[in-house]
Formats: sequence, C-alpha cells, structure tokens
Amino acid sequence: MDQDRQLIAAVGARIAVPRHAPADSFVLHAPLELLARAGLLPHVRPSDRAAARDRITELAAKYEAAGDPVDLPSPIDADSLEAVAGRLVAAIDAGELDDVDRLAAWVGAHASPIELRELLAQPVAASLAAAAHASILLDLLPRVPLASDVPVSIVRGPARELARHPDWRLRWFDDPDGLVSPSEALADALLEVPMLGLPGSNFIFPIMHQAEDSGIAAKLLGGVLDGDAKAAGRDLARVAAWSMLQESPEQAPYGWSHCLTMPQSVIALAGHGSTPRTAIAVAATHVVGFRAALGTHVIDPNHEPAAPETPDLADAIARGQHAAAATVWHAPVATFDEIVTTLASRAALHHDAHLVKYTLACFDAAAADPDHRRLYLTAAASLSGWWAQFEDGA
Repeated sequence: MDQDRQLIAAVGARIAVPRHAPADSFVLHAPLELLARAGLLPHVRPSDRAAARDRITELAAKYEAAGDPVDLPSPIDADSLEAVAGRLVAAIDAGELDDVDRLAAWVGAHASPIELRELLAQPVAASLAAAAHASILLDLLPRVPLASDVPVSIVRGPARELARHPDWRLRWFDDPDGLVSPSEALADALLEVPMLGLPGSNFIFPIMHQAEDSGIAAKLLGGVLDGDAKAAGRDLARVAAWSMLQESPEQAPYGWSHCLTMPQSVIALAGHGSTPRTAIAVAATHVVGFRAALGTHVIDPNHEPAAPETPDLADAIARGQHAAAATVWHAPVATFDEIVTTLASRAALHHDAHLVKYTLACFDAAAADPDHRRLYLTAAASLSGWWAQFEDGA
C-alpha cells in the first residue's frame, strides 16, 4: 500500500501542473481519473494490480503530452489561508487566470485536502464551468486513502477552468422568496421530469442551462430544498442508476454516467463546506437536467432486468450491457464481493475515465444506500458491458 500511495502521489504531482490551452475532456478528467483509479485499486484482483498501476503511470505520461505546461507562478503576499482562498474565489469570479493560478498554487501548498474542501465547496458548487466537475475533486481528494499524499496543488488546473467561464453557473435557487413550488418528495419530483430533448448540444452547460432556463428546475425542486441531504443523495443516486439501466444505451457512457457522478459529489459536500440547501439544489438540478435532455422513457422504480443468459459475470460483460445487468441483478448476495472485484478490475484496466469514475461512484452509492446495493452493482455492470461492445479497453 505504501508503494501504491507513493505512485499515486508522484503521478498527482505531475498532473498538478496545468496546461496552457483550455482543457479538453482528457485534461479536465485527469485529476479525477487519478483519484478514482486510486479509489478502485484496493478492490482490484491481486493478479490485475500491476496492470492497474501501469494505467496510472500511463495517465501521467499522456497528461504531460497533452499540451504545454503553465510556468510555475510567482509568489504572492499572503495573510491567511482563509484570506487567500477568498482572493482565489474572487479571481475565479473575475476570470483572471494568472491570478487564479498564483493563488491556487499558494492554497495548494498550504491547505490540507479537508481544508480545501471546506473553503471551496460552497463557492464552486453551482458552477457549470469545468463541466461542473470541480466538486468531484473536492469530494474525492480528502476521502480516497491511497490519494492521501497527492499534492493539494492539483486544484490548479480545475481552478483555471472554473475561471474561463465564471458566468456559467446555476442561479434559480438564489432567491428563496421567489420559489413558490409546493412541497413534494424529491423522489416523486425526479420521476416527473418532462423530456425536453437535447438543447442543441450534449455538453454540460447547455443541458443544465436548459433545466434552469425552462423553469423546470424551480418548478420541480423549489419545494424540496430544505430536505435531508443524505436522503436526497439516495434518491438522486437511485434515479441515476435506474436511468443507466432503463434508458437508451447511446447515452450510457457519458450522459448517464455523469448523472450519478456529478450530483453524488455535490451532495456529499453538504455539511462539509457546502450548505445542505445549495447541495440539494445543485445536485438535483444535475439529475433533472440529464433526465430532461437525454431521457426517452418514463422511469419505473420497480424495473427488473430479464433473466440472465449466463451466471458468469465476465462472460456476461463480454455479451454486452443487458446481459451484464441481468447477471448481476439476479446474482446471489453471497457473490456481491466477487462482483465488486470483477467490476473494479475491469474498470481499473480500462482506458476510459468515465467508466473508472462511474464504477467507483456505484460502489460509493452502494455504501451510502446498502438496501439498494444490487441496483448500483447492476448499473456498474451495465456500463462495463456497454464498453465491452468495443475494443478490449486498450
């Protein structure tokens, strides 16, 4: 474990250096992919761990080849961690990339992962810049044991991306007096999302902007913002997992995987830097946004996959999404730990960051909502089976 921690820290130090150009999907996801791979590694089959470590090493090399690095920023005059964090948030809001990098580098050198989470969770929660992924970093960095030595300066790249579009953020819940929606159970509200279709793009900002601008976020969610964040997280995760299993496979790898990973991290920050009200509003908007833009079926909470074609999970994954889901859904509880090992090993050896993040997110959802562990393992198997339609992960 010490060697794994050292490897992940060394790779984290290399990924902590931002690139000059605006981040593409790979660069944006690289810090999150590293943390998710670190989270999966203890679950990986021992015979597969060397290959899983190779994937982590390859991530650093690919990142460094992705563009010219930003120079080490000049030092700043600092008063306190809280003061510099406040200056960092102001610089992000002003879109001042150079100031953001100087301040983020200082914060990264002086804050612990927990302090970073507490200082930034609330200010960045509603941002749709950086594909609304900043909360995933703040959530995973303090709680993945093998990432305990990753430098906190890994926040530099995401902070720059937040500053590129400071106006991209959710605002519908800012005025409590403007919300007149009747109180309703969150789970019921999520099942009533109208299907609006894609707003011309499948990128995060237009999808979430549609949910806000159309008024459906305020209409459906205005009455649920004072609920319990943990209960809300369970409702959101279940709808996300049902969407993976019941909706079009076309949206599985990115749309329905994001429908879990994004709100899960936002809601996890409730009480850990973010207010529960903000966390519920933002996380629920994410799910509403994806359901409205990508949904084509009314979700059935009582849905069950068909009978399995094979009891062997590796064989089922090779057959595709529906076969993999069926095998896990109907598997005996006594086999769940082995299912976790199989899914973790497959994701850890795969090239796609979204499969890595989603598999870990399903494990985390199962831990938070153990009564629905079967649902989350089935959803993870479904996405693994989706990827099996293509190359073997090379």
